[in-house]
Amino acid sequence: MVFRSCLCSKKYQPLTLYKLRPSYGPFKYPGILLNHPRRQQPFRKLNTTSTCTTTNTISTHQLEQEIKSPTSNKSTEFQQELNFVLNKKYTTKQSKSYYRRLSKQSPEQLANFLGSTAKARGYNKDLVRVVVDAAAYWPLPTIQSVLNIWGNQFLYLQLGILNSILLKKYVIDRDIVPIINTLPIDGKLSDLMPFYNSALSKCLNSKEYEHVRLIINIMKERNIALDTASFNILLRMKLSKGGSDVPAFKVYQELLDEGSSPNHATFNTFIKHAVHHKQWDTLEKWLDLMKKENVKPTPVTQRILFRALCVNSKERDLSRAFDRVSAIVPLSKQEEFLNTGTAALLDVKRNSAATDLLKATLGLETKLSTYAYNLLLRSLCQKGQIESAQNVLTSMITSDSIPEPDIISFTTVIHGLIRHSDKIDLNQINALYDMLEQQDLRTNNVLQSVILYGLIKSKNNSNLSRTRLLFNSIITNKNRAQIPVQHGDSPLSEMNTYNMMIDFYFLHFHKSKSFKNQIPKEVFQLLNEAVETKKLEPTIATLNIMVRGLAVLNKDLVAAEKIVSLLKSKGVEADETTIWYLAKSAYRQGQISKARQLIDSFEHPIEKSGLKNLKLTLNKWINNEEPTTTTITTITTTATIATQNL
Repeated sequence: MVFRSCLCSKKYQPLTLYKLRPSYGPFKYPGILLNHPRRQQPFRKLNTTSTCTTTNTISTHQLEQEIKSPTSNKSTEFQQELNFVLNKKYTTKQSKSYYRRLSKQSPEQLANFLGSTAKARGYNKDLVRVVVDAAAYWPLPTIQSVLNIWGNQFLYLQLGILNSILLKKYVIDRDIVPIINTLPIDGKLSDLMPFYNSALSKCLNSKEYEHVRLIINIMKERNIALDTASFNILLRMKLSKGGSDVPAFKVYQELLDEGSSPNHATFNTFIKHAVHHKQWDTLEKWLDLMKKENVKPTPVTQRILFRALCVNSKERDLSRAFDRVSAIVPLSKQEEFLNTGTAALLDVKRNSAATDLLKATLGLETKLSTYAYNLLLRSLCQKGQIESAQNVLTSMITSDSIPEPDIISFTTVIHGLIRHSDKIDLNQINALYDMLEQQDLRTNNVLQSVILYGLIKSKNNSNLSRTRLLFNSIITNKNRAQIPVQHGDSPLSEMNTYNMMIDFYFLHFHKSKSFKNQIPKEVFQLLNEAVETKKLEPTIATLNIMVRGLAVLNKDLVAAEKIVSLLKSKGVEADETTIWYLAKSAYRQGQISKARQLIDSFEHPIEKSGLKNLKLTLNKWINNEEPTTTTITTITTTATIATQNL
């Protein structure tokens, strides 16, 4: 096994599905609890032991007695409830209800109330968690006002709000102004730098290089010197922009010549770059340099190498580097370590190996994260085991022994249901969406796109107006500020959304008795809106959807070739699928020489069976040999499969 030298000696128990079954009885439907979820009471976690119930939760009756006493005022009520949340006597839903009521206070009241609590308690991890969770329900102006009132006080709370709320919003709307306004001006350098470095790192991860330069310039204006973490962020930007052509060892030497002191993060950056570009022979050289500089590898180094080893297990240089690091670094944070490998294996669809790691993770005698169970859901969905995935999701909702689901949990299962169903059941998707709302979660860009995909792929969906309405809603609200901020919120892949809608128009018209053999004008309007008006970058999927719609579904080869020329001017080159659609269309229309010309003009090796078989058939035509029925059938079948998988 690729994780031979990292797993601790304990033998993990195999995955036992009975642990994931709900405790209330058999399923009425796989993963769906009730026929009409909205008519039922919201789902709640079932307490597994009476001791846990007495210690960790407070009943509604107790709450009313303690809060609604005649002598209590509003401030006292909020303080009592805050104590319940801090001491984990509140359920998740009770905590969220409290945050909503608290958010109705003015910025001055919020700043004073939470500030006085921070003064009384001092630095406290639970307090940071609660303040951040509460601030997720505040509008942006309220957040800015509270931070301004605090000034240079409670910087650890302000840093939590920046990292967990403001920078998450930034990833979606790319508005740098709220981030700049949050960066403190005065104070000790050790207090200031985490703010600036967090902002720099997030801008870099979002590939907003101009924003990185803006923050660097602000630091210069404020006489805030770059520290080692800042230099490492700039190093990441240099390596990221240069790609595999960057002379990494030369860059490292330049850092030394400039007087920089590399730390573990510096070397992890170089090692990650080497792994990304499969420069396996350089790994031990980097480890030698670490040893020379007396810098020890960290668990992060170990996880970088383990992730790579899981999918490149035959690379000896990589294996030696990993074993060398594992001999130095003790295996801590076992779940995080195993999750790293599981995610890497799922990325390359190696589900069997991913299942082995998941068994090890689920056998750990520690409380697991929602992320671990999301990986389990993803694995089950990738294998097409949708019923099991729905069972796991239901158990996450109903059982206290495993973590609660988040938006990613629901999105994973809904996406799996859509991808692996011959006949998409929109009622099941609606039921899962109801369950999501009952968990006090809300939709986001990713889930909306998945549901749009489900509507488009559903054979029962002939409702063009409903599908277009959802598309318009997604595009219009793509950067809408959503409260509360929640884990899993992501920017919209806008071009992919346009691709889906264009595809739906082609298929809808093709299947329609009224519009059959008509090219929908809306596809050109959408393409123009995306590429010319919004300046979005078209993808190869954009090209192939248009070519298939025009050439294959509507037999307009001339229009299809014009689209190929147009998108080529936008940087999108035709691939084998494009040539396959064009040549197949020409062949079906009897343009044998045209079909052969298209294939001969393709300068890359032909790898897929569809184009290979078509080329073979065309050769027989040219050699005055009539193609066999079997050959023509093979081409037609391959065409159908290619169309379905686009």
